[in-house]
Amino acid sequence: MTAILLAALSSPSAFAQSGGRDVTADVLANRNVTLSGDAVVRLTGGVTTYTGVISGEGVFTVGGTGTLVLVKDSDFTLPGDRRRQKIVTVGGNHPVTTIENPDPPAVIVQRGATLQYGSGSGEDGIIGHFAHAPEVSLNTLNHQVDGTLDLAVHRQVNLGVISGSGLVKQRRSTWPGIELPGTHPFSGTLYVGTGADYGSLHYLTAMPHVRKVVNQGSFIHNAPDGEVVTDAADIYSQFYGNDINFHTWGSGVVRMSGVYSWSDNGSDTAPALSDPSRNFATVPHSDNKRGINIEGATVTWGDGTNNRFFLPGNEKTVYVNMHAERNGTRSVLTFDYDGPVALDAPISGGRYHDTMADVGRGDVVIAATRGNAVTFTAPQNYDGDTTIGDGASLRLGDGSPQGDSALLATGKIVDNGEVIVQNATRGAELGRIGGKGSVTQAGPATTTLTGELTYTGRTTVKAGTLAVTGGSLAASTAVDLPAAGATLDLTRAGDRTINNLAGAEGSTVAAGRTLTVRATTPTTFGGAVTAADGVTKTGAETLTLTGKHTTPNSTWTVREGALALAGSVQARQLAVEPAGTLRAGGTVAGAVDNAGTVDATGMTVRGAYTQRPGARLTGTRMSVTGAVMLAGTFAPDPASGPGVIIDNQGADQVSGTFDGLPEGAAIGALRLTYHGGDGNDVALAGSSGAIRPGSAVSPAATVSRSGPVWWFAAAGALVLLIALVFLARRRSRNRS
Repeated sequence: MTAILLAALSSPSAFAQSGGRDVTADVLANRNVTLSGDAVVRLTGGVTTYTGVISGEGVFTVGGTGTLVLVKDSDFTLPGDRRRQKIVTVGGNHPVTTIENPDPPAVIVQRGATLQYGSGSGEDGIIGHFAHAPEVSLNTLNHQVDGTLDLAVHRQVNLGVISGSGLVKQRRSTWPGIELPGTHPFSGTLYVGTGADYGSLHYLTAMPHVRKVVNQGSFIHNAPDGEVVTDAADIYSQFYGNDINFHTWGSGVVRMSGVYSWSDNGSDTAPALSDPSRNFATVPHSDNKRGINIEGATVTWGDGTNNRFFLPGNEKTVYVNMHAERNGTRSVLTFDYDGPVALDAPISGGRYHDTMADVGRGDVVIAATRGNAVTFTAPQNYDGDTTIGDGASLRLGDGSPQGDSALLATGKIVDNGEVIVQNATRGAELGRIGGKGSVTQAGPATTTLTGELTYTGRTTVKAGTLAVTGGSLAASTAVDLPAAGATLDLTRAGDRTINNLAGAEGSTVAAGRTLTVRATTPTTFGGAVTAADGVTKTGAETLTLTGKHTTPNSTWTVREGALALAGSVQARQLAVEPAGTLRAGGTVAGAVDNAGTVDATGMTVRGAYTQRPGARLTGTRMSVTGAVMLAGTFAPDPASGPGVIIDNQGADQVSGTFDGLPEGAAIGALRLTYHGGDGNDVALAGSSGAIRPGSAVSPAATVSRSGPVWWFAAAGALVLLIALVFLARRRSRNRS
């Protein structure tokens, strides 16, 4: 029923009177007009100033062409059979008034005609019959404007419920302005020359069909407690000095879903901008400068259904001020879009154009709308919190030298989506980040994270350096450095613990003293780790290292899970604790102390290898340049044949044996020797043949030099030597 009524009121012909008594002659003669039904003035061009008044009961219509100027107030009513609207007030201490079932229009301005209220020079005449509600007087004579209604009065104007498709224009410098209580079916253009109240603490405003507003003054938006006031119009400014101000009470919200733009061409009824880039360019007299003042209010830009950004412009063409009320109520500005948008100006807290004179007093929210990607391309100057909703992202900087951004350290970041920093030249410092979202460093300029860091999402360094000072990334689910040149600097971090490290070749984790890497999912890191006091691997899953790690005076510890070494580690020692596993096909430039499990598949140890009681060695090949000390168990690869297990390149013999595997012990069809190869290698051998030094054993290889086959070979050689000596002596005797 409401939709049908709104459609009827918005139709230009819904209540237009084609007949009715013609009072043109009375108006031209400045005679008072008493309505006893409907009446019409038919203008024939030019300007007609009417000094009389209209009273009685009926509908007053202005038609034809030209302008009718009223310089005295007129007061009449609709006929009784057309009056149906109700004024309803609720709310106790904070009353809010609404208009239910509005009356048909009592004042009609037909297309082509202009009705002007006031002379513009102090003679203020309007048409109205007022009903009083708490904090507001409501005009019960609703207006239908299909032509032009020109407001040239220097007092507050209330037009009742406005319908039609024409132009309602308030002139400049005609304070205090227009009040707009009610839901207005008007689909034309609203021209705010001085000031207009779109909602208040005591009434609601809705103009769902208005698509364009020309703002040359202060367009003031307000919402009562618990209400959402929505303005979907595109708003245009034409000269320097206009702004939009926001006020709300309690949990009230004002939502703006249009665009606040400059207009450099078009008409009052159809303002336009020749090129969107002109919103960002300085023009003579700063004519395209426009601003926002949020006065302790809760405001949303966008309605989550598009990415037409509300305020296109930069610090030279727009300003955004956030203030706090005297009672301490702070401002909240929410961005709610379903695609990428950019704010190219700072949010600050000065007065009007002097926006940087003080910091902004409020918070910023990036709404939890999927695809809501907001970019700040200017350093921000508000002191409050920044919240990023689930599915949304906030980018600081657009990657260009002119587009760097930052946040003040006074507020915290509640990150349930993604924070992306992509500054080109100016580093950013972010403090106190929490939430379940992620942080991405994506620009060449360094980003520094300070203070308490409790966010649980991923930490990604795509470019440049991400430095942690004082805080810790221990709560972050994973750390990824997917590009060469990316650096994670933990040298001044409070706790150098990171989770699920991954990264590309050429990336770096600089830990300073110590680094703990916890693996709860399998990851591969191809970059380099620097840590003066070593690296500790924890977590049940596998961390694979494919890069080169130079930490010559440190100790690496595999405390839990597996460290798969495909690259190299230079360290004083790599220790494998009882719950840890080292799977290695790379190089350890230092000693290996195994109290857990070592799976050697081509590993090189440039130092000593010590296997402690209870430890385990698996695999097929390991090369050791230092001393070899053995205990614990050995489990060869079932698929491997005979060959060298530990290529002991040092001069000393192997010390100790594996548990239950003395020299010559059988392992399946093979036998174990601690004197294989060149005499001090650990090898598996078959029943015959010899093990070549430093190489894998052939299928015919022998067990060891001290085994039975070696003894028989030596004895045979001795017998052969004795026989040769005997034959030589016999030949000598025969010659003599």
